[in-house]
Amino acid sequence: MRKYFFTFILTLMASLSWAQEVEKKPELKGEASQSVNSLKLATDLVKYGYEQQSALPLIQALQIIAENPTQPLKATREGSNVDTARKEGKKGNISLDFDEIVAKAKEFADGDETMTALIAQVQEENSGSHRGAVNGPSRTVEYVNGNSVDTYQISFVAGYLAEILVSGDGDTDLDLYVYDSNGHLIAQDADYSDDCYVSWVPAWTGRYVVKVVNRGPVYNKYVLLTN
Repeated sequence: MRKYFFTFILTLMASLSWAQEVEKKPELKGEASQSVNSLKLATDLVKYGYEQQSALPLIQALQIIAENPTQPLKATREGSNVDTARKEGKKGNISLDFDEIVAKAKEFADGDETMTALIAQVQEENSGSHRGAVNGPSRTVEYVNGNSVDTYQISFVAGYLAEILVSGDGDTDLDLYVYDSNGHLIAQDADYSDDCYVSWVPAWTGRYVVKVVNRGPVYNKYVLLTN
């Protein structure tokens, strides 16, 4: 009996010791941004619409963009200049600009009265939206050269969920990396597509280094969103 009692005590002490070594998770003060998730869906719809030369997915994307206004990203980009006139090897012809998507939707609608009416409706709705809202997600559209890196320094607030979304034009593989001010890698998305998403809870308020890496031989036009 004493043997089992001492075994129980030793097991309990070991469990308490392990529990003391595990750090408590920080309290999350923010929630996942619905706007970022919605805008990710919009980028997917734009790509599908361009691929299928279909107006309807573009109209749906326009509706989402109108309902989720963005402000310009306040961050300096460091990267080589891109010669967008060079089209060798380029296939992706995707735009994430509202007016350009409208023009492409009209082209794909090819005079269809129903589609044309839907496009006019979403244009009217967008004209009354508060684009550039201070509390909305930030957005920038840039080009990164083939086999090159674009670098940003973006500020995030401690304890609140931070999110970054990158979506490219489909021509090359893009990878996304986030480093803290000490150079430590804290988040990454390095799959074999040009759609990247990372989220983390910053340990302190300050600037974080964000790198968009183009693994392909030609430039990639991409949108970068933050919550």
